[in-house]
Amino acid sequence: MIFTARQLEQLHRSNGSNGQVILPYRARLTPLAQDWIRQRGIAVGYSDVEVEASNKPGAAETTEAVEPATQQSRRLLWWCDGPCGPAKAALLTVAREANFNAIEVAVDPRRIVEAVKIFAREVQADRADGGVMLVSSGATAMVYANRCPSLRAVLGTCLEAVDQGTKLVAANVLVIEHPYKTLPQTRALLAKFVKARRVLSEELKRQLSELASCA
Repeated sequence: MIFTARQLEQLHRSNGSNGQVILPYRARLTPLAQDWIRQRGIAVGYSDVEVEASNKPGAAETTEAVEPATQQSRRLLWWCDGPCGPAKAALLTVAREANFNAIEVAVDPRRIVEAVKIFAREVQADRADGGVMLVSSGATAMVYANRCPSLRAVLGTCLEAVDQGTKLVAANVLVIEHPYKTLPQTRALLAKFVKARRVLSEELKRQLSELASCA
C-alpha cells in the first residue's frame, strides 16, 4: 500500500497529532510523503494495523503515487578498500532494489577515514539514505563510522546481525569484510540490508544523543 502526504496528515490528525503515525507492514511512502515526515519530525511506526477506508489510496491516486516512488528509489553509497570483484557483482544483483552510487575515493585501505567522512556528510545532508562499505577490516570501519552522529553502522557477520541492526538501531551503514564472504553470502547480506525498514524512534534518538555526549 502506498501512502501520500495528504493521507499521512489525515492519519496524524486521527491519532491526536501526537507526533507519530502507525502504518501497516509493507507500507510505502511517496517522495512527498517522505518530505512531510522529515519536515514535521514525525515518528513512523509499523504494525498489523488496518487503515480506515477513507484513508486508503484510491485506484487513480495509487497509480499517480507509484511513478514518482519508482523514479526516486533509495539512494545508497558504496565504497571498497581493495579488489572486490565478487562483492561488486553482488551489488549489481540487488541494484534494482536501490540506487547504488560509488563515492569518489581511491580504492585504498588508508583512505577509509576520507570515505567515512563522505558517507557521513551525504547522509547528514539527506542526499543519501546510507551505504555499504566493503572492507578488509570490519573493526576499523565500525569504529570510524560509528564516531559520526549521522551514521549507524552494523557489521555484516550474518543475516541475523543485519536484521537485528536495522530493527534495533535503524542501522544505515552495512560493513562487509569482502575477503571472507562469497558472492552468494554478500548478495544475501545486501538484499537483507536494502529491503529492511528503519525506524529511528524518539527513544533511540535520545539514547544516541546521550551516548554522543559521554566522556
